[in-house]
Amino acid sequence: MKITLSERASEQLTILLTYLELDWSPRVLDNFIYKMERSFEAIEAFPQGFPVSEKFPGLRKCVITPQTSAYYQINENEIEIIAFFDNRMDI
Repeated sequence: MKITLSERASEQLTILLTYLELDWSPRVLDNFIYKMERSFEAIEAFPQGFPVSEKFPGLRKCVITPQTSAYYQINENEIEIIAFFDNRMDI
């Protein structure tokens, strides 16, 4: 299945990447992108392999880093990332 981003998730990811670029080091940004790509590969391979969110019923939670999680839903032909949550910032 293919992963897509909701409009909200796309906006949150842009804000998060900008935040990491401006307030952290290039190494932190690159490390996050690498971990996010690996997490997306794992979601594509095993979409139901991540726990159902207690906070958001109907969504699953993938922890990308200790600070950042992605929430997604499994649709018929795609996996949609609904939102990102990063506890370093309010997005």
